[in-house]
Amino acid sequence: MKIYITRHSLTAWNEEKRLQGWKDSPLTKQGKEDALKLGEYMKTIHIDQVYSSPLLRAKSTARLIFKNENIIEDSRLKEMNFGDYEGEYIQDLKKKHDYFCLWHQPQLSFSLPNGETYEEVVFRLNDFILEKYNEDPQQTIFITIHGMLFTILHGIFLDLPVERLNEVNQEIVRGCSLSLFEFDGKKHKIDFIGKDCFLTPLKAKISYK
Repeated sequence: MKIYITRHSLTAWNEEKRLQGWKDSPLTKQGKEDALKLGEYMKTIHIDQVYSSPLLRAKSTARLIFKNENIIEDSRLKEMNFGDYEGEYIQDLKKKHDYFCLWHQPQLSFSLPNGETYEEVVFRLNDFILEKYNEDPQQTIFITIHGMLFTILHGIFLDLPVERLNEVNQEIVRGCSLSLFEFDGKKHKIDFIGKDCFLTPLKAKISYK
């Protein structure tokens, strides 16, 4: 099974550098333009089914990429729930010890106050992947997800334990860039990550650390 992946496009809270999680903000003008550019690129690639997180920023991105396609929303693709810290400015959160631990000392049982644990997110992501593989191991799917969710998925496909996710969370994958992962029922494979040749060059890397 092939899995094409994109992170939702640029949002108002991305520009304001605020933590989103299950809370939401709309796509910006640039965000909409980037999604349309990815849509043009995807016209040459066969996709059997498109799935999206049900959060507005993700499903809005998916609808701009695949204008006339059926898009299935799946709650297992939602961003990690960051609990009480959602909506806060990243710069302020960096002063908090538990936010530091989220990125620098990840643990299976760790969560921000009233948020999800890493273990809960890993479980729902693995559940989604295995379900889709069992439905049709030869299919090619596309998923529209989120930054931390992509980091965790990246770790799963590198067979990393959660405790080593700090090795792959230095940067957040760019919104509307394209990645390709594969799963054969046992082994995980990463073909490429963050392809963005069809987007305007990015001036700065994206980090929440």
